[in-house]
Amino acid sequence: MEQSGSDSIEANASVSWTGWGGKVTGESGALSAHTATQAELGGPGGGTNPEELLAAALANCYTSTLTALARTRQIELAEITTSARTRLAWDKETPHHIARGDLTVRIAAAAPEDELVKLANEARDHCPVCNILKQTAEVTLAVNIVKNSSG
Repeated sequence: MEQSGSDSIEANASVSWTGWGGKVTGESGALSAHTATQAELGGPGGGTNPEELLAAALANCYTSTLTALARTRQIELAEITTSARTRLAWDKETPHHIARGDLTVRIAAAAPEDELVKLANEARDHCPVCNILKQTAEVTLAVNIVKNSSG
């Protein structure tokens, strides 16, 4: 990841592909995974795929946005667990597209529950991946608050 000026950051990844599969790598070296066409789409499966990578990006970006907002408001979050699911859909009228993005976040913190729920919803509104997905998909959010007295 590199800074591309004072107000942006760029990230780079590539895929090398032969036949039904390949390898996806990120420029940082932290991302390296076998990728393959899903069995549901006639491929062999057995590797990651764009929808799984998008779900990972959604969970990661949402969590990063949530923690950044919490820091700016001096809200201590003891633990966060975010799960994401994306759904690829198509029919005769609509080509392949991401139709849904579902987020579930579990937040352990001592802050008041209503404050944490508000923070979680604001993070969805500010998350860059959520905002991209909203162009073609519904992005849902389920929030589970766990009281943490040590926060």
